[in-house]
Amino acid sequence: MKKLYKKTLEKGISLGVLTKQSKILVVAGGPNDADTLNQLGFKNVLITNLAPHGNILDYTPFQWKKADLNNLDFSDESFDYVIVSAALHHLYSPHRGFGEMLRIAKEGIIVIESCDNFFSKIARKLRIVPDYEIDAILSDGKGGVENSHVPNFIYRWTRSEVIKTTNSYLPHVSNTFYFFNNYEFPIARLKRTKSFLIRLLIPFLFLFIGFCKLFLPKQANEFGFLILKGKTLKPWLKGDLMNPKLDLDYLRINHHTKL
Repeated sequence: MKKLYKKTLEKGISLGVLTKQSKILVVAGGPNDADTLNQLGFKNVLITNLAPHGNILDYTPFQWKKADLNNLDFSDESFDYVIVSAALHHLYSPHRGFGEMLRIAKEGIIVIESCDNFFSKIARKLRIVPDYEIDAILSDGKGGVENSHVPNFIYRWTRSEVIKTTNSYLPHVSNTFYFFNNYEFPIARLKRTKSFLIRLLIPFLFLFIGFCKLFLPKQANEFGFLILKGKTLKPWLKGDLMNPKLDLDYLRINHHTKL
């Protein structure tokens, strides 16, 4: 997912909303996060995870801290951006972690995850890709749901789910969404299977994915999105963004109410 990760960050930079001085919190992070952010020249980054990824604690020039994505020990809007890559699906409730990211972020969040679409449904039916991430725990018996020995269900997102989840958490403002897709052939995962049929299909899958990249980009398996938190209250609200109040004049003009 590194290619899509970089592409999403570069989009934020090109829009002028993400700068190399932005204060960034990476949740459930590891070496891939640090390498990509360092490569793009970001300076103010804190990498966090429930446990050290691969026992790595040195992320120079960035800092590392233990943190639980379910309950982040940071105040509201204490970072400009919060980033997660391929980790929300390791939670019992991906939406809870999603909400925590929105709470901590002042400007927005960046998420890289798997996409739920027509092709992913077919691939799961054919058992080309799994519903449960068993390979995550094969090396040391950890890395499943909440970093346990239990393989996690792979929660895949749609654009509609992203928008609905965000607007449910931030109903007082109008938020902005940017979506990105990328095909990444899961060759390492497929080679670990003992299924002769799947191994036989690998060369044909390469040809199929090449076709899809050209003609069906939104059916890609990798899904990235940049969400910018709204800065303007909905018209039926007034006051401060952090403590909005009902605009009674608006309600009285546009609705039948006893307020």
